[in-house]
Amino acid sequence: MIEIYLDENLSEYVADALNALNKGYFKDIYVHSTKTKFGKGAPDEVIIPSIGKSNGILITRDLNISRTKLQFQLCEEYVLGVFFIKLPKGMSKHWEIVKLLINCWEQIVELSKVEKRPFGFEVPIRGKLKKL
Repeated sequence: MIEIYLDENLSEYVADALNALNKGYFKDIYVHSTKTKFGKGAPDEVIIPSIGKSNGILITRDLNISRTKLQFQLCEEYVLGVFFIKLPKGMSKHWEIVKLLINCWEQIVELSKVEKRPFGFEVPIRGKLKKL
């Protein structure tokens, strides 16, 4: 089983919806909300090691994780796979994020299964996922 964690800047309801949709197609994928699992406002320095220890994957809008030295080092140390959602300014509404995740879900699942960790991918509004 692969556990995928949606950062708290994504809705916990999206995690619930993805689990419901996965039942018929991706039975070996379980989606958590970091808000539900670790509590609202849990720091990345707590979340990253916990997800890494469970061999999980993180999906976030927080591009600073790849830019902040300590957080980047934690991702490497705990061999974390991360997908960074990148939306243009003014398109950060909940529904755009849901549509983007649904449109890219098969790619995210496949890369989560086959890509050597640690890894980072940018999930753009259009086109294929881009390795960072």
